[in-house]
Amino acid sequence: MDSLTQIALGAAFGEAVVGHKVGKKGAIWGAVLGTLPDLDIVTRLFLDPVNTLAAHRSMSHSLLIAIIVAPIIGWGLKRLYQKEKVTRKEWTFMVLLVLVTHILIDLLTIYGTQILWPISTHPFSIDSIFIIDPLYTIPLGAGVILALFRKPGTRARFRVNAAGLIISTIYLTWGMSVKLFVHGDFKQGLAGIGIRTEEVMTAPGPLNSLLWMGLAQKQDTLYAGLHSILDARPPRFFHSIPQNSYLLAGHRTDRAVERLMWFSKGWYAIDQDSLGLTFADYRFGRSDGWMDEEGVPIFHWRLIPDSTGEYVSFEQLPSSFDNVGEGLRRQFQRALGQ
Repeated sequence: MDSLTQIALGAAFGEAVVGHKVGKKGAIWGAVLGTLPDLDIVTRLFLDPVNTLAAHRSMSHSLLIAIIVAPIIGWGLKRLYQKEKVTRKEWTFMVLLVLVTHILIDLLTIYGTQILWPISTHPFSIDSIFIIDPLYTIPLGAGVILALFRKPGTRARFRVNAAGLIISTIYLTWGMSVKLFVHGDFKQGLAGIGIRTEEVMTAPGPLNSLLWMGLAQKQDTLYAGLHSILDARPPRFFHSIPQNSYLLAGHRTDRAVERLMWFSKGWYAIDQDSLGLTFADYRFGRSDGWMDEEGVPIFHWRLIPDSTGEYVSFEQLPSSFDNVGEGLRRQFQRALGQ
């Protein structure tokens, strides 16, 4: 999720666990710790693109590392605030709760989170919430802000913060429930046009949980479509994208290709031009939001070969967003079933 959401989530749990004893310090430390796992972006300063892709959401987003780190940070906070009536166990529990909820909310997004690192480096994802969703973030932030204007330890302060957490959690549950419904609709829609496959992926569109994108894979072709829960029937129109996997013949074990295959989980397509090969991950959609006939993949890379022809690295290419406001307006209309 975006940093603002992680700050709000961390602050809400910091306030809930220790705010009644230490006042604003609970929310402040919760906010700080809520952004801690995302500091892994500094690896970009030291690693090449291939290793950077592998490192993001790996060690810093591991449940095991959170369990190990929480008592250390909890001990430090207890030492820092010795005069406060908060035990080391309470500080540790707050830290653990903030770190774990950061990891779990990222797990719900499409990017992929290595929650079992180092036991497994598989990038798990549930794909039930967009990386930015105001309907999740606003209740969290509002609850924390309203709580901080009330006296520590009072019921009113506890209730408004708890209300924000409860409402946002209900919204997460809603998203996961809708996903089950939409997943079935996509399969039905694909079957209706003669595409029967178990390889289907669904994820919500930008800033909402009404409009969903579906991807299917069959015989080296990706099929992409949109479906709103307000649509009268399952989707019937799908874009077809040739995967052109033959272009990777002899290169699947190349360092760069192997990493991108791991990251994309197979939802990729290869293109070739005068400069070489590009690798697109279609889980993140296209710049047109699948609303037009053509669009630029949001996540795509130029493969870089060495002197032997082996693809050893890549560079991420920019996408094209000519009119974001108009695009979001059209997505909103489509979400309403139009």
